[in-house]
Amino acid sequence: MAEAEQIYNRKMIAVCSAKGGIGRTLISVNLAIALNKKNLNVNLLDADFQFGDVSLVMDLQPSYTMKDVCEEFDRVEQGSIDHYITPHSSGVGVLPSPERPEYAELVTNEILLKVSDLLRKQSDYLVVDTGIGIQEQSLDMMEQADQILLVTNLEMTALKSTRLMLETLGKLGLRDKVILVVNRYDMDSLIKAEDIPNMLEQENVIYIPNDFKIASQSLNLGIPFVTSKTKSDLSKAFFKIAENLLSNHKVSSGIDKKKSVVSKLFSSKK
Repeated sequence: MAEAEQIYNRKMIAVCSAKGGIGRTLISVNLAIALNKKNLNVNLLDADFQFGDVSLVMDLQPSYTMKDVCEEFDRVEQGSIDHYITPHSSGVGVLPSPERPEYAELVTNEILLKVSDLLRKQSDYLVVDTGIGIQEQSLDMMEQADQILLVTNLEMTALKSTRLMLETLGKLGLRDKVILVVNRYDMDSLIKAEDIPNMLEQENVIYIPNDFKIASQSLNLGIPFVTSKTKSDLSKAFFKIAENLLSNHKVSSGIDKKKSVVSKLFSSKK
């Protein structure tokens, strides 16, 4: 275990999407648990500060959220953030988003960067479920991350937005960190999953199979499927992704086949 900690300690994965409703949070949660099953210390930060759903997906009733961290930031700066983390039965530690959207304004860039740094220092892996699209705080997390998982599916609207997001990340010098995640790759669609790499000009691609019944049950019950349906193809895909991430191999699953980034983007808007 000591050797594993030396190799994997302090890795950060930002999970993002250009469009909502395509499985970003479900992927974040199940990936975090799949990594934890490798005997690693994994924390999960819900960085969708207005409408985050990590607590719902994991059936958590947290005593503390990011709101409490912001209100007691002086205390957090002085010591550990453990006090604010909600443990999940899987072993994953969770720092939930605020319970109401108006509290999102409490989360400044300074606080977010400090919190992510503290979480990262006490994690083998920190998984961050970001907000939708390219927002300033999401870019902060992408810039800090070792890898960026960009989630999409075979719907034309999702692919169009994903292409634009990939192009933007390329201009910001972040595209080399991107792994494209094609969720429900075998769903009924005129677009074929094997065409996605060429369509989006992205070589490093993960394919996650479609199992709407298992995924919807998982959401409705608040029980991640990698704990309740471990032998399903859906769960096996996540275990394979975790294994590939840890082996430092080029990630592929499912089918065969320095200037601050934030200032760079947002200064152009002024």
